[in-house]
Amino acid sequence: MFCQNCGEKLESKEQKFCASCGSVISITPDAPDAPKLKAEENQVSSPVKSVPVYESKTINVGGPGPHSKKTFAFAIVSLAVGGVGFAFGGIYFFSMFSPLFYYYPPPIAFGLIALIVAVILNVTGLIFGILSRTNCSKARKTEPVNTLEKVGSVFGVFGIVLNSIPVGLMLVNLITLLISLLISLTMMSMLM
Repeated sequence: MFCQNCGEKLESKEQKFCASCGSVISITPDAPDAPKLKAEENQVSSPVKSVPVYESKTINVGGPGPHSKKTFAFAIVSLAVGGVGFAFGGIYFFSMFSPLFYYYPPPIAFGLIALIVAVILNVTGLIFGILSRTNCSKARKTEPVNTLEKVGSVFGVFGIVLNSIPVGLMLVNLITLLISLLISLTMMSMLM
């Protein structure tokens, strides 16, 4: 009889442990008494038992795709439209607080038209900034990493910020105007 672990010949059939390797001997009734082949003695066991396998990510190679180009284009439009809207809004606010306009006021329609144009331009610029960020997220999922997408993404954020400030100021100005109008109407109704 032979050891199942190392293949050494056992001294007796009643032996519980192998004298060579020390492994427990299990006797199976139908197992042949042929020795197992010894493993090579020069074999070095590795300390790493298993290596985790991770799913590889496909890398796209090439230039900027259509979403990257849209990201950049929408961001530039957002900045340009926001700048023009900021200028029109500046004309309106400058006409309200400038001493020059205090002594030489422009017609009311001029300030009102500038305010309406500014709001329309800034809301449009805000929409283009949001479209730029939407296309940026699509470009990151489907296209190779490129500079055009990254620059468009940053410009899109600047466009959103540039257009959000005037829109917020216009809303605050509109709410203030409505509150002052309500106060004036209630005061007039109390006097009558």
